[in-house]
Amino acid sequence: MIRRSLMLSAAVIPVALVLSSCGGGSDSATPTPTPTPTATPTPTPVSYSAFPLTGATEFGTLNAFTSFTGDPASTTTPITLGAAGTEAGGTRFRVAVLPDPATASTATGGSPVVVRENLEEDRFNAVAATGTVNELTVAPATTVDEYVFNNTALTKNTSTDTTTTPVLFSTAEFLNNTVTGKVTATTALALTETSYTGWYRGDSATGQKRITYGAWGYPTVASDMLTTGTATYTARVVGRAVRRGATGGLVNKLGGTVTVSVDWSTGLVTTTVNMTLIETGGAVTPIGTFTGSGAIAVGATQFTGSFGPSSPIPGTFSGAFFGSHGAEIGISFATSGSVTLGGTTYDTRAVGLVIGKKN
Repeated sequence: MIRRSLMLSAAVIPVALVLSSCGGGSDSATPTPTPTPTATPTPTPVSYSAFPLTGATEFGTLNAFTSFTGDPASTTTPITLGAAGTEAGGTRFRVAVLPDPATASTATGGSPVVVRENLEEDRFNAVAATGTVNELTVAPATTVDEYVFNNTALTKNTSTDTTTTPVLFSTAEFLNNTVTGKVTATTALALTETSYTGWYRGDSATGQKRITYGAWGYPTVASDMLTTGTATYTARVVGRAVRRGATGGLVNKLGGTVTVSVDWSTGLVTTTVNMTLIETGGAVTPIGTFTGSGAIAVGATQFTGSFGPSSPIPGTFSGAFFGSHGAEIGISFATSGSVTLGGTTYDTRAVGLVIGKKN
């Protein structure tokens, strides 16, 4: 059975009942008794689940997405970029995750790892049915930050069709913090309340490619949100950037470091993102510093915001808190515009996530 832990927004509307008393015109000499003070009840602590997983679980996400059409390797035709955007917590992009994909999906007919965006779905197995290949190309281990699946089949429209369609590629990357005994040794990524999935897939060499990144986990409930004080978070960037060239294009992973500051009393969230591009071969190219601000509405657990005019590329973000009192944070971002790298200006889409924990 797959348990569900949906990343849905929550709000609590407090209702205050004010009681008043009125004195009459009595001439009685009996003094009015002093009321006994009512003790303020101690809030009931909120209990959260935590990673590693102990069973198969389905999660909704807050996510970022973009697409492009064409062959990045073309020497004659540039790729065509699609829109980029973000979505607050929901189930349009969701994942079903196993406690250990290297062992729990090895038997024929065993439970797969499922990634689904709207009506498009892929099911990955460590060892699939007889005659097929192992789709777990990077297995969970303390030496890796992500475990990775690859295959060449998708269900394109789950509302009308349950058969798979051959595609050029489908790659799903999972933060390696959910498997007991195999959690990444990278301390900053060994989170216990937040994880992520990146899904990159392409229909054909010249057809459409789609990129989606989703953060998921155990969101902070509204009654457990702080309302006073401040906090800072140290976080990392994951994602992909697509650049349109004079011919073809470039698709690269993103990296970088982030500082997030939160003022719980005002709801102000500020971000400083030092984003980098990971070139083919591993070289790291700075894109620049993205500074932005957002706001947590009263009674909410999520926030939205945008990057300011000094940022290299305009963009927006959506974020949420995870665990007790917002112990961890996840933010999806999407940027669209021109950026100059290595002396060349590219029309660019960059989407991904910021994930981290409170200092």
